[in-house]
Amino acid sequence: MNLYRLGLMPWAETQAIYHVLAQTRQEGLVICRPSAPCVCLGLHDDLEQEVNVKYCQDHNIPLIRRDIGGGMVLLAKEQIFFQLVLRAGNPLLAGRREEFFAKFLEPAVRTLASFNISAALKPPADIVVNGKKISGNGAGDINGFAVYTGNILVAFDRTTMANVLNLPSPRFRELTRLSMERYLTTMEEELGYTPDFTAIEEQLIANFSAWTDGLQPAPYSEKLKAASKAMADNLTSSDFLNLPGKQTKVRQVKINEGTYIRLHRLPECFTPNVTGNRECVNQQVCPGYAILIIQGGKIIEFESNGFLCWANSHINSLKDYLLGTKWCDSDIRSAIIKWQQSSASNMATSSEDLLLRWLLAR
Repeated sequence: MNLYRLGLMPWAETQAIYHVLAQTRQEGLVICRPSAPCVCLGLHDDLEQEVNVKYCQDHNIPLIRRDIGGGMVLLAKEQIFFQLVLRAGNPLLAGRREEFFAKFLEPAVRTLASFNISAALKPPADIVVNGKKISGNGAGDINGFAVYTGNILVAFDRTTMANVLNLPSPRFRELTRLSMERYLTTMEEELGYTPDFTAIEEQLIANFSAWTDGLQPAPYSEKLKAASKAMADNLTSSDFLNLPGKQTKVRQVKINEGTYIRLHRLPECFTPNVTGNRECVNQQVCPGYAILIIQGGKIIEFESNGFLCWANSHINSLKDYLLGTKWCDSDIRSAIIKWQQSSASNMATSSEDLLLRWLLAR
């Protein structure tokens, strides 16, 4: 199998090259880094929902969309990418995609171990160190070829990542950044120094070579480079960037596998308006929201702010009853009832269903 060890290269070509290999029906492993930061959308992401386009424009951070799945990510030269392109009938692909991820990520796990970083796979596609994500990975099919992409975070700018995300409030942005501080890590942070990129690449290649039964170094030929540049033009075109993506009613950011931060607006008012319904009459001016952090299916953080119609409800005291609760109907309902029955709440028991719809909003 061809090995393309490309080092630092133009940011858009780091994503274009594996598309070109698949489109031209060539297998290969690519090891590279972007020479400048960029924001990379997954195939199913919605640009307007996911990206703070104005921030990116003001800070000269370009955008690209890949033709495989996974979430929006901030790519930078402090990350080492490993990208594997395989024909559909390759014997390495035996088994389900989730099973193959374990094989695909093992070279990265072994590479981290060689630097005395004890890492492990967190299914389906994260590598973690003491529960903190150090590698995010994705996969998809292009032209009948299987494409698997991964990275190792040598360092990571969490503040910039929080800023390039299109988030609905300053507090949500700050909690997103803090969550990344808590649940992401890097080689630099684990080691206390910046390791040599060449040494990491060589170890990664050695580990992939043992698994793939040998890799043959291949040049980044002028033909391949020209094709990658042309592909990059397509992946960064306005039409491709603005493809309609999956939109959600609740803004959610995935921090790592199993950890999500979510912002919930109130679905309706407590007090019926003059027409007798409960559509929120303050929706345009009400700054109220709740922020939930869900980890492993449980609520680990809860914060509520600014509801005009809940001024005297002591809603933040609900936190004491929610933390550690499974994020499901029965457990959340039980927590709400206990809170309403406590002296901490001034909220009528008739609001139980509304609170449930608010906290479990999808």
